[in-house]
Amino acid sequence: MLSFKHGTSLLRRFRNSDGGNITITFAVSSIAIIGCMGAAMDFSTLSNAEARGQAIADQTALNAAIFMKDNDRKPEAGDNGYTEGYHTAEDLGYEFKGWVKGGSSGVGVNVVYDDNAKEARVTVNGNTVPTFMQIFGKQQLDFRAESVVSYLQIDEKHPASIALVLDNSGSMAWDDKIANNNGSSSSGAIPRITGLETSVNTFTAELSSRLGTEDDTGLKTIRMGMLPYSSNIVSDNRVNMKWGYLTPNEVNAMTPSGSTNSNPPMAQAKSWMDVENTFHQNEATRAGEDYREPLKFIVFMSDGQNTLGAYEFEADDTAPVLWKQNYYGGWSGSWASSYPNGRSGYTRGHLRRNTDRLTIESCTELKSKGAKIFTIGYALDVGKYHANYNNQPYTTETVNLWNQTNAYNLLLSCASKEENFTIAGDTTELEAAFDEIQNAIVKELIRIKS
Repeated sequence: MLSFKHGTSLLRRFRNSDGGNITITFAVSSIAIIGCMGAAMDFSTLSNAEARGQAIADQTALNAAIFMKDNDRKPEAGDNGYTEGYHTAEDLGYEFKGWVKGGSSGVGVNVVYDDNAKEARVTVNGNTVPTFMQIFGKQQLDFRAESVVSYLQIDEKHPASIALVLDNSGSMAWDDKIANNNGSSSSGAIPRITGLETSVNTFTAELSSRLGTEDDTGLKTIRMGMLPYSSNIVSDNRVNMKWGYLTPNEVNAMTPSGSTNSNPPMAQAKSWMDVENTFHQNEATRAGEDYREPLKFIVFMSDGQNTLGAYEFEADDTAPVLWKQNYYGGWSGSWASSYPNGRSGYTRGHLRRNTDRLTIESCTELKSKGAKIFTIGYALDVGKYHANYNNQPYTTETVNLWNQTNAYNLLLSCASKEENFTIAGDTTELEAAFDEIQNAIVKELIRIKS
């Protein structure tokens, strides 16, 4: 047994030794690392608020400019438009989650109509309440967003066809946020499918409000369809392309089940878009108007990699994983970072499903014909998620780095351009992603010239 005297002598030697200094240095460094992680969380919350604020500023400015273009006057009380002056986000029907001070009622939206410049200017201001940085006396972090749209930049509304390709696989029943350490749902977590339904309903309702279903001449302009998928297209919930918008009943019918295979729905979306010109041309003939080729948009959302289809290996010296196929056709992998000098029998490269390749081929053909593709990776942070299995309150399922990487690679490859691919960590970020896509579509359809 170690005596107290012997113990104090040992501590004295520890203090005076290099090893002790290293340990003390490590302890101090650990505090710094924890501090950086806490600050990163606070600034991540701020970044979410800034993205939401920018989406609101863009949407409000666009709507304000459209009203001025259509009515040649500022909106008044009772009009379906934004009156000049200060509003809260709550007043205008926008939501902010608990990560901003005061929620939507604490976020200001100021609308200005500048008749000299012929433009609508909108600023959004608010602040988030930090968790870690309050230790250093920082009680709030401010955010601000601004958007300006000229009345003169807006042209007539353009016809469009919009298809939603939405993952309804079994993992969409999991929570949208990483679980607590004991496997229970973390604060504010909801099932992913619920977040998707809310986001899509808001997306379609706001598009309908902003664009309507026809132009001033009575020409129908918007067609929309939805392809929920798991192992294949979910036939019961599929909504074929139609004039107008998706209804809440159609959206809320989505149900998570099965594996993941994005190839059939993307191939179907391509088939839809191949014939959409004919529908719009026939409508122009019916209305006695000049035909304009519709703009075509695909929104592709997934919460994971494809899990069906044969594996295909592609050697790549820059890939993060080493792979080896066994006698029976199975594969095993090791992170290249763990074997910097290689590993016997293993080859560095990418192991993907052929359904990834086939999906990308459909995306490539769609893009070659002018379709614009937006993609969203949803709830793909690496970690364990509460699975929401019946009578199993602490059961979790895991997203690992390989799952995440393969999903992101597929979605990025399908997107029309890099900025059309969005990572949405949870439902709040998913709603913001759909807001950004909505604004991008509206800007295209009202033909903003700048």
